[in-house]
Amino acid sequence: MATEILVNDGGAPARILPFTAAAALSGGHCVEMHTTGKVRHDEGAASKKVVGFAFTDAVADGPCSIITGHGVLLNCAVTGTVTVGGTLEVDAGASARNGVLKAGTTAGAMVAMALETGSGTGIRLVKCLTIDR
Repeated sequence: MATEILVNDGGAPARILPFTAAAALSGGHCVEMHTTGKVRHDEGAASKKVVGFAFTDAVADGPCSIITGHGVLLNCAVTGTVTVGGTLEVDAGASARNGVLKAGTTAGAMVAMALETGSGTGIRLVKCLTIDR
């Protein structure tokens, strides 16, 4: 059974917008606007071009739905140790670069807040609250 990405839009602050994927996308991963006008997995905190989160998986050059807005409850792709209330930013590590979030430490790079605690070495979905950037 698939895990839902959108948990609750908190009274409709979320918008699900249509885009074209620049490359294959995974649901729950953070995406950015590429210079081609298509979206791709966000490549890290330095890019600061976050558009939202992929609602579902998508293929390269195919249509995709992106969830945008703040105050939206989502199951976001994360790695490493996260704690309830902890800030999350895009993992810019050399092996990441796929829109996965990690515990935040960079000023101005926060995209979400963790609503669950957990740890692990792999990518997993964790309930998060999106925030203003």
